[in-house]
Amino acid sequence: MTINFDEKMRQLHEEFGGISPEEKKELKLRLKKNNLLAFRKIEKIKHDLLRLEAKRGQLCCTVSHEAEIQELEDKIIQKKREFLTILIKAKQTKIKR
Repeated sequence: MTINFDEKMRQLHEEFGGISPEEKKELKLRLKKNNLLAFRKIEKIKHDLLRLEAKRGQLCCTVSHEAEIQELEDKIIQKKREFLTILIKAKQTKIKR
């Protein structure tokens, strides 16, 4: 399952294009200054992603929870897609201005 999850995450990053860490930092600062609601949403998504990843790590130690692990991996990919979508929209509005 982990191999499939890693492959899905790689495809997700390729789909949304590479955003460098410096660019992410700049976009977050821009969102914090200009669009506080979107910034708060990103922070909540980051918190949820950390929580889900921790839970996934705990469940990976036990082999009997494969169904739960798959469900968690799907949730993680969904949250990551939402996170990247918000960043890409912020990047596009930055280009327009």
